[in-house]
Amino acid sequence: MLLGIPIGIVLLYIGSEWMVDGAKKMALRLGVTPFAVGLTVVAIGSSSPEAITSLVSGDNPQIILGNIVGSNIANIGLALGLAAIISPITSKFITIRFEFMAMVFAVVFITVMALTGSLGFIEGIMLLAALGVFVFLTYRFKRGDGRDTGIDESEVAESTAVPMWKCVILVVVGIIALYIGARAFISGAVELAELFGVSDLMIGLLVVAVGTSLPELCICLIAAYHKENEIVVSNIIGSIIFNCFFALGVGILFTTVPVTHYTIVFHMPVMILSALLLLFLIKRDDNISRGEGVVLVSVYAAYIALMFLFPQLTEGIV
Repeated sequence: MLLGIPIGIVLLYIGSEWMVDGAKKMALRLGVTPFAVGLTVVAIGSSSPEAITSLVSGDNPQIILGNIVGSNIANIGLALGLAAIISPITSKFITIRFEFMAMVFAVVFITVMALTGSLGFIEGIMLLAALGVFVFLTYRFKRGDGRDTGIDESEVAESTAVPMWKCVILVVVGIIALYIGARAFISGAVELAELFGVSDLMIGLLVVAVGTSLPELCICLIAAYHKENEIVVSNIIGSIIFNCFFALGVGILFTTVPVTHYTIVFHMPVMILSALLLLFLIKRDDNISRGEGVVLVSVYAAYIALMFLFPQLTEGIV
């Protein structure tokens, strides 16, 4: 039923929050460094809605790829654009250039793989291997640079005071909420596609992509309001990297996703151009102004408008 969409979104959001909170406290109690927790638990947790949604979309494989591509485009055009309109975003390119390069590589990598016409088990293994390389290199190059991991000493002290059994319950209940939410969300999305006579790809690119990007959107808007600029940019870059390597990699391990002609010639190029536009804006003057935020939102709006003006862009033609 269509009610599954809002119910699913709420459960995906709550589930990801609980899972990340429980896993973070558990890791800190076990003595894992805050840097490693921020790099793995928090980063993967932010992509968990996309990953779980991919896992339960085996019967509708076009939703898997549409979700990842659409989510990446929405993260830049919608989340970052709106955040910049609320408050201009300042972020020094020199401090996150490695992450920027990894982001561009990730979106180009999945596009190159898609040129074969399908994504399946082998490509999934390659993406997860790329994730492992990225985590290793980030840990090696960034561990000692003194950057904020998003986890301070007070949070470490608070986490170690929480009983382990409570951490486990948070993780388990969070994962269950994620699974139920993803099931409800995809069920509602498929029904919506049938109701309006549109393709699974279009539902993935729009409804599912925006729905699973809500955690990133909320984080960006709140961080922008509080002028926590570094969190805004790093949240989006990390989300795109983990969407490509983790969420898509996990999703295509268990099903083969046919890649449509228009996905290759339109949607994926828009994703790459959005990533390059973000790179250009930050590299140029370490800043995204309100005017540039309007440009990002306008690009996303134009992308959506083109899909409605030319429905063939979302047709399942391989």
